[in-house]
Amino acid sequence: MQEEWTFQQKLWIWGRTFGRAMVPLGLYVLMPALCLSVGYVLFHEDMTAQEFFSYGGNFYSALGMVLTIFVLYRRARVRKRSFFEETTLYFDQIEWKKAAAFLAFGLSSALAFSAVLTILPSWGITESYTQASQTMFNGRDMLFTILTTVITAPLAEEIIFRGYMLNIFLETFRERTAALFVSLIFAVCHGQALWIVYAFIMGMILAYISMREDNILYCLFLHVGFNLLSALVWLAGRQKGIWDLLFGSPWLIAAYGLIGLLVCILLARSYREQTRL
Repeated sequence: MQEEWTFQQKLWIWGRTFGRAMVPLGLYVLMPALCLSVGYVLFHEDMTAQEFFSYGGNFYSALGMVLTIFVLYRRARVRKRSFFEETTLYFDQIEWKKAAAFLAFGLSSALAFSAVLTILPSWGITESYTQASQTMFNGRDMLFTILTTVITAPLAEEIIFRGYMLNIFLETFRERTAALFVSLIFAVCHGQALWIVYAFIMGMILAYISMREDNILYCLFLHVGFNLLSALVWLAGRQKGIWDLLFGSPWLIAAYGLIGLLVCILLARSYREQTRL
């Protein structure tokens, strides 16, 4: 059908597709910012912006993400559509053994990536990445720091990017093109240079899994696994004795990275063999 479209028709259809895809993303961007602004004005005007973000930034961000999911759910109900079908979020169709494998893949890939960054010289690009990572965990409330990073953010992002956005793009574009567009947008939203690089790679992997499995829950498990390692490393860093024991030697960190890489390769090969059957 696409070959019969005129150039003007293609522009119109592509523009409409991107417009529809940006609605959930816009809500995801604006809702946490709105919660932060309202929380600051109503309850914490006596603080500076930096103090407020350190004090309650993770709580209001998590609240904004939850409200984003709720608004999208209500929007689907109003339109008499199934939120779970729109996002291909199927709890009743999950295979827990496969989900555990995706969780392990996320953990091992994060382990390999973090090891490489730790061993590399402290170039400007790695320093800015480290600073951005530390800012993410600067909240005083440990519970909401972990909740936001490990659960709320991955759930919201999978619903937005692999749920709504990818499925909307697939209505117009071929699978590779749709995956490329979603992964580019997903990467740019991460802001920092190294985050953009790994978010694009991870976005392509997540898009492939979403299209292959037709269930973003598997993507969620992988995403949770990747973010979980950052939270575990952050918790270890709060105890100097544990940090020195686990990460005191660059050779030990290199060994972790090698183990993570090998586990990734083994899990990826196993998954490809299973999908060929």
